[in-house]
Amino acid sequence: MYISLNLRVAALATLALASLGDLNAAIAAPMFGQQEVDPNKFVAIASPYGGNAHQLLIVEQISNVRPCWSESGSSPTAINPLLVEFDFTDICGRSTDSNGYSMRVGGEDLNWRYSLRAVKRGNDLWLVGAPNLDRTAPELLIGRTRGYTSGFAKFYLEPGWRLTKRSYEGASLGHIYLTNNQTLASLNAAALAARPVLTPPVATKPVNPVASVTPPVYQPVVRPVVTPAERPKPVAQNRRPSLWERIFGSSRRTTEVTKTSSVSVSNPGNSSTAATTSNSAIGNSTDFVVPTIVITQP
Repeated sequence: MYISLNLRVAALATLALASLGDLNAAIAAPMFGQQEVDPNKFVAIASPYGGNAHQLLIVEQISNVRPCWSESGSSPTAINPLLVEFDFTDICGRSTDSNGYSMRVGGEDLNWRYSLRAVKRGNDLWLVGAPNLDRTAPELLIGRTRGYTSGFAKFYLEPGWRLTKRSYEGASLGHIYLTNNQTLASLNAAALAARPVLTPPVATKPVNPVASVTPPVYQPVVRPVVTPAERPKPVAQNRRPSLWERIFGSSRRTTEVTKTSSVSVSNPGNSSTAATTSNSAIGNSTDFVVPTIVITQP
């Protein structure tokens, strides 16, 4: 009895596990398909928000009653979203976030594993698929605006990418796919190969420049030659002749005094003084004669 009970429990557990396995297989199986669309009825737009930031906007022309957008220019192509000017119900379709669009690669719906973002790269706007879980995985380039603008611009899809619609059991749904037939692994490999190789700079030891030393040039010191000061030469002056010279002439003759006048003092106490003067010399000469006086000390 106990053996039969254990067998029943084991059988029920086996059936339960088998049922769970079948359920997991059903969940793992792709739930959605994809349907091709007319690309001329869709446009992927870089839509500005919050200043200079952009996000993806996809507009679909459902009815031809009124145009949903207009295009002008190139590099980038400016978009005028005409659907905001009227009630576009049943005329235009608009997808603004992950509820309205997602990525599908290799027949696999990536959905929440990748986000579609509009990012600025240099003088351009890129539409990229950014991984949400594996931060080491590269971004996948999907489209470009071919020029930067702060307004609305058209995304041109890269080769291999196209727009499709989600389908369920053959019926088309409103959800839009950015679709590529390659697998995620091959797209990641191509993105990694396209990354620029950054070579780290090689640290080099700074070289101190050797300054050239110029030996000093010594100049001989030359002492100045100092010449003795010369006595100034007398400056000749034009002297006016005296009255004497005007009367008797400028030439004078020296007259020898024949007799010398002498003064003899015999006694210092005696006040008498003897003097002898030759008058003949004075009388015989017209020249001026300076008498000579000799004082004799006893």
